[in-house]
Amino acid sequence: MNKDTSRRAPVHVRADDRTLTGGAGLLLSGELVHRLELVDRLDAAVNAVREFKQRQRGRSAGELLVSLAEMILLGGNHLAHLEMLRQDAAGSELRAVAATPPPSTAGQLLRRLTRRQCHAAVAALADAGNRFDAELGLAAGEPVSLDLDATTTEVYGDQKQGAEFNYEGRRSYLTQLCSWSERTRVLAAELLRGKAAPKRSAVAMVRRALAVLPAGHGPVSLRADSDYYFLDLLHFCRRRSVRFAVSVPRSSAMWRSLERISPEAWQPALEMAAAEVAETSYTPTGWRHDPLRLLIRRVRLDAARISHSPRSRRRRTIPAEQLKLALSGELDSVYGYSFIITDRLGPAVAEELWQRQRAHIEERVRDGKSNGLIHLPLGTMRANFGWLVATVTATNLMAMLSATVRAVAPQAEVPPDFDAERAPLYRTSQTLRRWLIAVPARVVHNSRQLHLRLPRGWWWADTFTATYDRLRLLSVT
Repeated sequence: MNKDTSRRAPVHVRADDRTLTGGAGLLLSGELVHRLELVDRLDAAVNAVREFKQRQRGRSAGELLVSLAEMILLGGNHLAHLEMLRQDAAGSELRAVAATPPPSTAGQLLRRLTRRQCHAAVAALADAGNRFDAELGLAAGEPVSLDLDATTTEVYGDQKQGAEFNYEGRRSYLTQLCSWSERTRVLAAELLRGKAAPKRSAVAMVRRALAVLPAGHGPVSLRADSDYYFLDLLHFCRRRSVRFAVSVPRSSAMWRSLERISPEAWQPALEMAAAEVAETSYTPTGWRHDPLRLLIRRVRLDAARISHSPRSRRRRTIPAEQLKLALSGELDSVYGYSFIITDRLGPAVAEELWQRQRAHIEERVRDGKSNGLIHLPLGTMRANFGWLVATVTATNLMAMLSATVRAVAPQAEVPPDFDAERAPLYRTSQTLRRWLIAVPARVVHNSRQLHLRLPRGWWWADTFTATYDRLRLLSVT
């Protein structure tokens, strides 16, 4: 008689070990918050605008935002997920804010934050980032690239203040971010109604971003997509000595400019197959200065792969006559065109590549959506703006942790199939969360000291330890 191997002895599961935590990586963010005195900085910034009412034994604005950021760092995207931290008794000794507020309290506190207080909090985050750069030895005098972009955040329920149906028919808010590309951090943020035009607050956003750059910073350049092509922004940049490169909507004026390009003027684009770049000049109506450079990029497109849907974005890049011939089968290939207006002085192909790299802000947007911006869970604009600030806090903390990991990379052990020489300069929030934040460990007290015991054989143990040791070297003022 064969032994029945399909049956196994039952496993007895218990959830009663008070020394285990699933978020050991909050030790790193907690140390970073402590070294930068981020809670105090946020409190000072918010209270400088208007005193944040705080009951005895209550939470300050800084504690609220950092608590939410710690929850978001672990992957939470709703107030209810604060209970993850509240139930993690062992992890409370690692976090920056040990006493996490309950969800109902956090919601009430978020409703107290005003728009100006939210702006001040984001500025305080940028100031803390500048101090971090100085501590890490990053040069302040390097050129600065500011990326400006907006993204929609879909919400549900018809009671959310300010949420409106956008052009896609989705009830949403419009979130606007201005980021420092080289530092991968957000310098300014804005929350707008669902149908608001992004350019409505663009000048104010750039003004706030410029105000928080470190002393002695290098020359500043701004890049943005066609949503931000308007004269007020261009004139503001010229007054503040900010160079710019902005995509231009495809209009009759742009198609006429294309006709001035000779066949010999096209040069192969950098780092983009089947693409070419040419240059002419253009003076927008109302522009009060010298003519601007107009860079034109064309990309060869296979006619058979052009969508017949009138909503296709690629179709809009093709001149109407060529599109008609391609769809009728009379042409095998056509060109799609993009237009960029700029006052930067480098070679056309280099400037086109630099402007194309504005897609780096999509990493900030993606990080924001993996850091809690996948939705805005509160019912009022004021509270949701506070949630946005908490998301920016988490995103900037991740960016600083990523910079620290890069600084200690030579000391870090990696798996055998990981090519360290080809490691990205920036590691996304999802990657860092998997590597360093959502890590199980045991918190042990011994001889009046706190010990963190990580899993044996864990690949990122050396990276974790080296990152923590480097953060401990940051000074506390």
